[in-house]
Amino acid sequence: MIKNLIKVNLTIGFRSYVYPMYILIGVAYGLMLMAFPERYHSIVVPIFLLFEPGLVGFMFVGTEIFAEKKDGTIGALAVTPIEWRDYIIAKLIPLSLLSIVGGIAIMAIGTRSLSGLPYVVVGVFLCSIVYTLLGIGISAKYYSLDDYFIPLLGVLIVSLLPFAHYHGYLTHPIWKVLYLIPSYPALYSFKAPFVEISKTTLAISGLALIVWSGIGYYFAKSRFYKYAVEGLK
Repeated sequence: MIKNLIKVNLTIGFRSYVYPMYILIGVAYGLMLMAFPERYHSIVVPIFLLFEPGLVGFMFVGTEIFAEKKDGTIGALAVTPIEWRDYIIAKLIPLSLLSIVGGIAIMAIGTRSLSGLPYVVVGVFLCSIVYTLLGIGISAKYYSLDDYFIPLLGVLIVSLLPFAHYHGYLTHPIWKVLYLIPSYPALYSFKAPFVEISKTTLAISGLALIVWSGIGYYFAKSRFYKYAVEGLK
């Protein structure tokens, strides 16, 4: 079942130009980065890497779900013996793999170097999983991108706050709560090609994103079934 769902997602994603657009956004980010001097790469590249696998995936998975609600796909699947776990995984796999392609494009074009690429690949892959799961869970309640805009904007703002904290703009001890935001551990992976970060920190960051993936999966599965499946009845 997962294989068939992935095949359908890939077919629809490429025919609707959603997946090619995803890759082109990564290329566009890379081209924009070429305008920045190398000394700014450690600051700017991680932001673009977060936008590509995280927030772009968060938005695109929402638009996919809205389309499937409107054309009756989810309603049709609801009367079959489908495991909604398979549906969620079938959404995750294409977007997480595309995030790797986008991340490589950003690094290769924007920095003209693939130094530290393994850190970026792991970071964008895990970050994409987390934000795609959150996107599934949050978008399940809504029916259009207009309704989804406020949550999308909220996630964008919250996800960028760790960057401000890391660079010393938010100094009050209360801002340490930002370590709980999934973009913070991803930040370490994205910065690893440019600054020295200990293997212990990178390992803890990877583990934090894996934990977030587990939380995100539970959130996505429960919310999707409640709003997108039960909400149709």
